[in-house]
Amino acid sequence: MKKIKTIIISAVFMLTGMTAFAQGGGIWNFQYDMGFGMGNTQDFISSPSFRGASIEGRWFVADKITVGGRWGWQTFYEDYGEVTRTQGTYTITGYNKRYINAMPLLATVHYYFTHSKIYSYIGLGVGTYYLDIRDQMGIYYVSDRTWRFGLSPDLGVVIPIGHNVGVTANFRYNFAAKTQDEDSQSWLGLGIGFSYTF
Repeated sequence: MKKIKTIIISAVFMLTGMTAFAQGGGIWNFQYDMGFGMGNTQDFISSPSFRGASIEGRWFVADKITVGGRWGWQTFYEDYGEVTRTQGTYTITGYNKRYINAMPLLATVHYYFTHSKIYSYIGLGVGTYYLDIRDQMGIYYVSDRTWRFGLSPDLGVVIPIGHNVGVTANFRYNFAAKTQDEDSQSWLGLGIGFSYTF
């Protein structure tokens, strides 16, 4: 828990410090995120996730380029009902539930294309993902909690709807690298929300 608090506090200071270097204002994005598992994530939990959110701050360092940071949370869950598993000479029957809780903490850079009424952009996030992966069988479970290196390319649009306010939507690929004991995890994210420009 101390490690999580330290990382979150460090991220806040990093984002606050960036505002001092930003010359042309910036954008805050607040989003509801959906996740669709790919690869190992889909093999472990086939159901999509409709429980996610993210906050991102971006600051213009050039006419069409922003730097910033993103924090989010995505929860995957599936109830497999009563299942029977056999391993070696042991057989166990119980209600199986699986969870993946993912928290990205990423530094981001984005490029904004020429726009008229709609702002379109492409970007990349680089940093770490905190993953809590749990496989529960009845009252017993196996849990893996790790911080992993991660990447997150994305593309999206912002549609202005008022003074300094807009509707935002994007597609984002999330990739958390494998560790010595655990496979990599990945999912495609669809985010919708609103943005505030300052």
